[in-house]
Amino acid sequence: MNKIAEITSKSKASILKKLENYYHETEFSYTPSIDPVEHIYTTDDMLSELKQKMSDNKYIVEESTQDQLEEKINEIASSYGYTKLIYPQNLNLNLEKINAKEKVCFDKNIEDLRSEVFHSDFSIIHARVGVSSHGVALVLSSKEQPRMLSLAPKLCIVLLKKENVVKSLSEALNLTKKEHENLPSNILFIAGPSRTADIELITVFGVHGPQQAHIILY
Repeated sequence: MNKIAEITSKSKASILKKLENYYHETEFSYTPSIDPVEHIYTTDDMLSELKQKMSDNKYIVEESTQDQLEEKINEIASSYGYTKLIYPQNLNLNLEKINAKEKVCFDKNIEDLRSEVFHSDFSIIHARVGVSSHGVALVLSSKEQPRMLSLAPKLCIVLLKKENVVKSLSEALNLTKKEHENLPSNILFIAGPSRTADIELITVFGVHGPQQAHIILY
């Protein structure tokens, strides 16, 4: 055995031994990491900060009361002339109050709803948390609220309770993990409408997602 092969063999044995010992470690203790928001400028007024940073991210920020959500949604959709709605199973709104000619519930596999999903004008989704430090909404993707609802329509309307605003991304993730024991397999951090820019720095909206994103705080 040459010198290189001998070193490789010993290194491999050493690494495997450490992995084996680590696997059987019984005194392992978890130490929480420092919240990385400490290096980000934030204010104590999380709601005002959230609204400002979401506006900076090109969200159109709206406010409403819970009993007037349908009216606010109608106001937004009519401003664009949109009439085709696709919505999640857990929408929990009065659909009869929403003025849309077509209303499709995303309650099937995408293969069975492909045409409806990609030809809908607007969608309505619920955000679990708003993150004030970054101006983003955390949306949980699930069978009841599929990810494509936030990607396919031209307009995405996000609903967020004002009480569900946290300061940092780590706080949002820790809250989600605590509620679900483990993090869900698909979490979306939505920072406004879809956008991209070419080498000339010309920003174009709606290339791989909604052209407009409204968030309604209630």
